[in-house]
Amino acid sequence: MTTTSLTHDTPRLAEAYDRLSNSQLESGQRLVERLGVTAGDRVLDVGCGTGRLARWIAERVGARGKVVGLDPLPERIAIARANAAGISFEVGKAEDLGAFADASFDAVCLSAVFHWVEDKPRALREIRRVLRPGGRMGVTTLPRELMAAGTVAQVFGPILGRSPYAERADLSAIALSRGPTVTELMTLVVESGLELAELHVVERRRTHPTGEAVVDFLEASSFGNFLRVVPEELRAPLRADLVAALEARKGAEGIVLRDYGTAFVATRSA
Repeated sequence: MTTTSLTHDTPRLAEAYDRLSNSQLESGQRLVERLGVTAGDRVLDVGCGTGRLARWIAERVGARGKVVGLDPLPERIAIARANAAGISFEVGKAEDLGAFADASFDAVCLSAVFHWVEDKPRALREIRRVLRPGGRMGVTTLPRELMAAGTVAQVFGPILGRSPYAERADLSAIALSRGPTVTELMTLVVESGLELAELHVVERRRTHPTGEAVVDFLEASSFGNFLRVVPEELRAPLRADLVAALEARKGAEGIVLRDYGTAFVATRSA
């Protein structure tokens, strides 16, 4: 069973992501600030989703700059285009940037998306190609060894470890569980010909009012893949068990989710 697929997204999930993705937007804004994007820059937002970060970047680069958003999910690009405000949004993958000329961007950002990219070496080579000499790439991602520290793993893991899920769950098919470690990520960057400029471990904190809202967010942010670790007939019970476990953690401010990832910046020197 393959759970990480681009075919499970729907207009409903895309709309939910657009509405619920404040934490991703804020994390992306901090990443763009690390990149030092300024007026007149040409910026490619890979994995742009519904375009919220791209629109914020467009305000920074102004009329003299250029922003292009790229995402493999047509439902999310449709929402982005409906609010385009002069930004170009295209359906496409990080591994194939053939629509863009060599050295055509000053900065490329991948906010909360690189862990979903299937062929990471190819994507990094393509990003290096479209960056001008001196251009910068910024990435936030979830390395494999930091996943267990996050709230979702702490809640999800014990539930999947018990019957009836333990016998039928396919955890190996989850892209994040098969992703690279921090060391492997940095090796990929160096091997692509980019030079590492910054590397940080960062905490992301999100608050949701209910357990249902948490699962809605996780389904939307994984474009319909989150519950697909189990067969279809177990998904409704799994959702109910997750909601109950999350509700048990609710405090005065709601349900707080924390996760830990990396933010890094790399440059093209020549």
